Amino acid sequence: MKAIVFLFLLFSSLAWSFEDIECGKSCTFVLKNHKEATYSIINEKRADVRLTPFSTFKVPNTLIALDAGLVRSLVQELTYDHLKYPAQRWWPSIWYDKPLPIRAAFQNSAVPIYRQLASQIGRKRMSQYLIQFEYGNRDISSGLDKFWLNGSLKISAKEQVNFLQKLFSGALPISDDSLSLFKEVMLVEETDSYKLYAKTGGGQINDEFALGWYVGVVETGNNMYFFAVNIDGKSFAEVQQRRIQFARQHLSRLGVI
Repeated sequence: MKAIVFLFLLFSSLAWSFEDIECGKSCTFVLKNHKEATYSIINEKRADVRLTPFSTFKVPNTLIALDAGLVRSLVQELTYDHLKYPAQRWWPSIWYDKPLPIRAAFQNSAVPIYRQLASQIGRKRMSQYLIQFEYGNRDISSGLDKFWLNGSLKISAKEQVNFLQKLFSGALPISDDSLSLFKEVMLVEETDSYKLYAKTGGGQINDEFALGWYVGVVETGNNMYFFAVNIDGKSFAEVQQRRIQFARQHLSRLGVI
């Protein structure tokens, strides 16, 4: 694919101005160079702090659904129990208008579809995969269909990066077919120089605190780079755009993209 492909469906109006984002203790950026096994980190203390993953958990959730055979192809239509998960006023219509294939569900962060998938995976199988993945604190005790949504599951930015490295280097206990399909799901941008795989996540923790994530992988001709950003503010609207801009700002400065 030679043309630049942007699939930030929820963020199509973003303008990448690359103005410096100064966030002090309110954010962290972690980049790991696969070939050199080196890190570049902004705010190292925060990089080790475990936080709720929000929709970045759609990365392992999708992997498990593919590997367990719940999702068998990129064209399979996925839906959910509309009585169990009634539409909320804040939901985008794409979440409930019609069934979605896994790529669209992933790129549009379709929460009800992923809550349904987690329920289908089941508690025992979900726990086993997260232990094998060494994903954060592996704690799913706050509810099988919501533990990643400001619940019991926590993960740090550095752990996000190490998980992605194991995934893309083929070190996780999943099939080659599952990984191949998953990479098509996660791809958001492709140029002649690199491929960018990424996932946003975020939400309101409480009335005064919101968290935003942006995690991903950049594949170049001869290397891979794994990154994670988390950033907080008073409202989700405040961090929604800044998380991606902050990540791209530093990926650009480091010559990764």
